[in-house]
Amino acid sequence: MQIETNGTMPVIPEQQDNSISPVSIGLAVDVGTTTVAVSAWLLSNRTHLATVAEKNVQIRYGQDVIKRISYATRPPLTGSSQNVESGPSALHYAIIVQLEKLFTRILSVCKTKLPRGLPPQVHSIVITGNTTMLSFVAGVPVNGLAAAPFTAGSLFNLTTDWAHIRTGEVVPNKESLDAPTPDTLQFFQTSVISDGTSVYIPPCIGAFIGADTVCAMLSAGFPVPGAAAALKPGESAIKASLLLADIGTNTEMALYIPATEERPGRILCTSAAAGPAFEAANISCGMSSVEGAIDKVSWDNGSLRCQVIGNGFAKGLCGSGIVSACATFLRNGYIDKSGIFQKGISKLGDGSTCVELTPAVYISQQDVRNLQLAKSAVKTGLQYMLEKTESLPVFCIAGGFGTNLNLKDAAEIGLIPQQLEKRCVHLGNGALAGASALLFSPTLRKKAAEIAKRSLQVNLAAVPGFQQRFLQSIDF
Repeated sequence: MQIETNGTMPVIPEQQDNSISPVSIGLAVDVGTTTVAVSAWLLSNRTHLATVAEKNVQIRYGQDVIKRISYATRPPLTGSSQNVESGPSALHYAIIVQLEKLFTRILSVCKTKLPRGLPPQVHSIVITGNTTMLSFVAGVPVNGLAAAPFTAGSLFNLTTDWAHIRTGEVVPNKESLDAPTPDTLQFFQTSVISDGTSVYIPPCIGAFIGADTVCAMLSAGFPVPGAAAALKPGESAIKASLLLADIGTNTEMALYIPATEERPGRILCTSAAAGPAFEAANISCGMSSVEGAIDKVSWDNGSLRCQVIGNGFAKGLCGSGIVSACATFLRNGYIDKSGIFQKGISKLGDGSTCVELTPAVYISQQDVRNLQLAKSAVKTGLQYMLEKTESLPVFCIAGGFGTNLNLKDAAEIGLIPQQLEKRCVHLGNGALAGASALLFSPTLRKKAAEIAKRSLQVNLAAVPGFQQRFLQSIDF
């Protein structure tokens, strides 16, 4: 998956505040399960200064949300002479140290873009993310997210300061964290961010529908259901359905259903546990969307052709590459509808089958199956949403994977329903864009709270027939 940092900013209702210091900086942070991105903005004139991003270091505690929750709720180790951090402490300090490093990097870049001799001063921070990631940032217990009925320790929509974020003392029911280890202590002795710097965490909707989805809904222009009589400046009544999807390890979806004469408008939200295939994390030759990754596979003059990022030698395959490869395989008879290899088959050392893309990169039968399971989870969720609206919605895709996804390939393998292919709008990193807008707008903060309050969360796993639908959607 490529780290996507650009996004569609919502309209900001307030006028620019020219009284703010010309060196006052706002930082917008998107703490994703896979990646962490930070954008810096001049608050006086809303100028974007820089963005930095990298893989979330918490991956070492688990590729997905479920594994990290499991790590955070593990019982204390006994009978060991080693001084081992508790799960909550390890996850909290890991992300805080990473944020400190990213803040140092981005402020260094900002310094080069300000008038000489004027250092940037961080005035405020907005941190968004899914409910679990924000819980780790704020030191909120995640025990309630480990089992049904899946309740969050906090749904946030709160303002605190950087000192309380660092120490994990944001809410009353905070975790009891260990003292920082010697390796991380240096980052807690000094900080590039002042202790009293304001930090706003937007609202989450539920256990698995986080503030990142709320921010992406702002970016997509979702209205507040039932608030047609109180439209914000720059808004007009929306009569079309809107369907938002941030496709990734945990795919979050939101559907705005406009009001009719018979019923008021509403927003439905759900999530689909797709697993790490879209990040190519469980793919044999999988890698991120960086130089050396195959991101497109095509059929040309009777053979497979690979497009490699950077135009050099292929080192592996990224998420969009595995989708493109399987779509090409399906069109040209390499696999059948069930995903079984039909031609071009090679053998691996363990006797399993694969198709070679280059001498160094291949796709195994298990890779195809992993993609099928991931796309089935997403397709089942999208089809459920489509059944809840009478009109075909505008389809808003957010996130790095969706932004770089070839829609024809996605529809070919059944990742997205065919009828949505021609109705798609790419938002880029909608979560980061929405969080950036919240640096400037109290009005949008109120709107975010209203959207979260009025959205209905649906547990797909509890929908009658969900398992059967999932199994029926595995085939291409």
